[in-house]
Amino acid sequence: MKNTIVAFVAMSFVALGLVASAQVPAGRIVTVDLNKVFTDYYKTPIASGKIKDTAESFNKELNEMVDNYKKEIEDLNKLREDQDKPEYTAEVRDQKRKAVSEKLADTQKVQRDIDDYRTGHGKILQEQQLRMRQTILKEIQDVIDKESRDAGYQLVLDKSGNTANAVPTVLFSQDSLEITDDIIKVLNKNQPKTTEAPKPVEKKDDKK
Repeated sequence: MKNTIVAFVAMSFVALGLVASAQVPAGRIVTVDLNKVFTDYYKTPIASGKIKDTAESFNKELNEMVDNYKKEIEDLNKLREDQDKPEYTAEVRDQKRKAVSEKLADTQKVQRDIDDYRTGHGKILQEQQLRMRQTILKEIQDVIDKESRDAGYQLVLDKSGNTANAVPTVLFSQDSLEITDDIIKVLNKNQPKTTEAPKPVEKKDDKK
């Protein structure tokens, strides 16, 4: 009888173990440093370079507008200095003041154009940056999803972020559970090889 009870208890523990294991999903919880993946993805510096070129083009045009505005201000100041000279007749002074008023209106328009350009093109640049980031993050997310499904991971946590309390989202994780380098390797497997510029051929002196 005693042996029967012991056997029953043992079988009960085995049964409970099977039930428990059936309720726990298979796989592991792993971490990834999304900031590092984003930075080390070969497409990121390429996209950043295009945005930089766009910004430099905008700045060049903006600087030309500012230089033109400075010239307009100089011309306006000269007209102001000239408008009330005592040797001018009243009629001439009225003409000079009218010229100052017209130049002032032109100068104010140039200033508004500069403000509109800065605001509008700043928005264009921000939208371009946002699209670039969203596109690259989508590609990264797709790779993480596929690799995680294939490997049977249960959960992937981003260890690069902080909570609202300014503490790391992941307080601790073993290095063996991090898949950052694996994701970067997959993302960069199709990276085009940079072609080196051909070396100039050295000309040999003709022998006489």
